[in-house]
Amino acid sequence: MMGWYLLLSVAFCYLGIVPSALAQIINYTPSAGGGVSYGINIPSSTFQLGSGPIFFQLQAPADLKWAALGLGNQMTDGQLFVIYSASDTNVTLSPRRANTHVAPTYDPTIRAFLLEGSGVYNGLLTANVRCDNCTTLGNGKNILSNRSSWVWAVAHGPQLVSSNVSETIYQHDWHGIFTFDLKKAVGGDSSNPFFHSSPPFARLTLNPEQQQISDTLLHKKRIAHGVMTSVAFVLLFPNFGLLLHIIPTRYTVAWIHAPLQMFAVLLALAGFMFGVSVSKDLQDLAGYHPILGYLSIGGVVIIQPILGIIQHVKFRRSREKTLYGVSHRWLGRFLCAFGIVNGGIGFHYAQAKNPDIPLASPIVYAIICALVGAIYVLWLAVARYGVAA
Repeated sequence: MMGWYLLLSVAFCYLGIVPSALAQIINYTPSAGGGVSYGINIPSSTFQLGSGPIFFQLQAPADLKWAALGLGNQMTDGQLFVIYSASDTNVTLSPRRANTHVAPTYDPTIRAFLLEGSGVYNGLLTANVRCDNCTTLGNGKNILSNRSSWVWAVAHGPQLVSSNVSETIYQHDWHGIFTFDLKKAVGGDSSNPFFHSSPPFARLTLNPEQQQISDTLLHKKRIAHGVMTSVAFVLLFPNFGLLLHIIPTRYTVAWIHAPLQMFAVLLALAGFMFGVSVSKDLQDLAGYHPILGYLSIGGVVIIQPILGIIQHVKFRRSREKTLYGVSHRWLGRFLCAFGIVNGGIGFHYAQAKNPDIPLASPIVYAIICALVGAIYVLWLAVARYGVAA
């Protein structure tokens, strides 16, 4: 009889039919998670009322520092549940919140409890959890939908062995986001669906929409973005512009200025692409720093080359300056300054997302910008004075 019940449960799962009598758990195992897995069950009564207890299971290799599961598509959206070893046989559950992108802290207002079956077994951390106030995110949005976003994270390294729920945790080295149809997790009203539930629960392993991010790679992309765009806007664009005054010959524009500026454009574009990738990882493509970046890169990649080419063609015919040339010169200066300012904003933006960025970085950047700006203005002044003389 039990076998027929399980068979019928699985059949209903595949058909997408979830009657309350057929309880089920949906599972997710991130391929980059190093062996972590997560399971979720929503009792029928909770789904009908829109609030109440929900159940989830976290499993992770015991040799991890810690593993976590969180509600929402960012760590600041809702409740976070961190597990780590308490001893050779026990596991610690630490319910936490994060107000900013720094280490989340223990929150005693989250009513989450370890259930029977939790512990360390065969080298695997297992936390069977009931949470009584986890159906609503910080923004008031209910998670019980067909597009419910969750986050996960793991930190590798020596075991963190502690029974302290406020234990300091180190930054994760892999994290991700996945979206579940929680309606497929609805069913049953067991007090512990992950441990000797009766009737048995059918487990349904899903391949949801997901994003998996290596924090090591993310850090490298941040560095590449910052270095490439800073070199392009702070050093190359202004100095390659000065070449028109340093080498004032008929060949300078076509054979020196234009090729070098195109190299700077390509470098800025490459740095921009790294920045877009970082913004995608952080789910912040519409942030103020990225938007300013779109504008500055759009100007140097599209508008400036067009104005420069038109000016060059017209100058060869008339040997006179045109409005295109004036626009090219002053727009270039504006975009250069705009990009430099956005670079400074980028340091503030990055530190808000990652507090590990050295505090000296924006100071060094500001000093270099000031030196380059002073040299640029001084050289133009000397060039004009010489021409006037």
